[in-house]
Amino acid sequence: MKINFFRLPKLLLLCLLIAIQACENDPTPEIPLGSAGYFVVNEGGFGNSNTSISFYDRDKDVMTNDVFTAKNGRPLGDQSQSLTVFEGNAYIVVQHSAKVEVINADDFSSVKTISDGIESPRYFLGISSTKGYLSDWGANGVTGTVKVIDLGSFTVTKTIPTGKGANQMLLKDGKVYVANSGGFDNDNTISIIDTSTDAVTSTITVGDNPNSIQFDKDGNLWVLSSGKFVYNDDYSVDEVNSTKSTISKVTNGTEASRFPIEGIVYPGAAHLNINKAGDNLYYLFAGAVYSISTSAAAAPANPLVGDKYFYGLAVDPFNDDVLACEAPDFSSAGKVYVYRANATVFKTYNVGIAPNGIGFK
Repeated sequence: MKINFFRLPKLLLLCLLIAIQACENDPTPEIPLGSAGYFVVNEGGFGNSNTSISFYDRDKDVMTNDVFTAKNGRPLGDQSQSLTVFEGNAYIVVQHSAKVEVINADDFSSVKTISDGIESPRYFLGISSTKGYLSDWGANGVTGTVKVIDLGSFTVTKTIPTGKGANQMLLKDGKVYVANSGGFDNDNTISIIDTSTDAVTSTITVGDNPNSIQFDKDGNLWVLSSGKFVYNDDYSVDEVNSTKSTISKVTNGTEASRFPIEGIVYPGAAHLNINKAGDNLYYLFAGAVYSISTSAAAAPANPLVGDKYFYGLAVDPFNDDVLACEAPDFSSAGKVYVYRANATVFKTYNVGIAPNGIGFK
């Protein structure tokens, strides 16, 4: 319908003009298509279905929030755990929604939703152009498995039993190493899967509840374990029967050393990362960022960054910047702090609710 502005009452005309001006000034985020950068996984509040993905455009130095919903016109789901970019696609693991959203890593458009055969997914790992692995805690949060994903049909073709709470995975020389974090129970093993047979061939014993792993420049496997937590009747931590977080160095399939991290603090140490040179590790403990050389003989006593409480951590493979994710609570927007090698804040970006990790593109 065509509007004749000259016949409208002055008050109505004024209101209409204000509304039109407001629409013109409404900022619509520009989607940074095809840009190099990284995705921030915003977990959201458990049960609130408000998880989201932010994207940092490295060339423009711009962080754009909620890119999945902006592109696809629908919410992402409940409680995203991780995101992995592999051969042009980004695999968003949405744990509480029991699915993996596959999107085009350049334009964020939906490629496929994988949900059949998935119960409580944690991490995706690309194995080849036709196959991927997905760690899964099981419906009870304990029964650990790795799902074999056909990347042509995006379907689960096989389930590989592992230890409890299968978590982060790494691929090296045709073998996948799976950190069995215990899920809602306890475990202390790394499962090793032969990718040619999709079967577990051996296990490595480490500290209680290993959650993240990294290989160093010499081929040693480093394992960060959160420790075991036992609770008193009043739900306080029973420190006598609990165990400390640890860092283990595994050489030739055997644990060569294990360094205890002083203090028993829930949820324990997590988010093990390594620098480009492969000789320095980073992790979170009690919300602080710690750094340890691969030649060290003990865990560090003091944090690298200890003035904030962080929820997620990553090391930028392009420039070794330390990216620390702050979640003030599970209902407010979080931040990503960028630290340079001297542990000073270089930049800060506003992101979504409860940022817990980063996937690089």
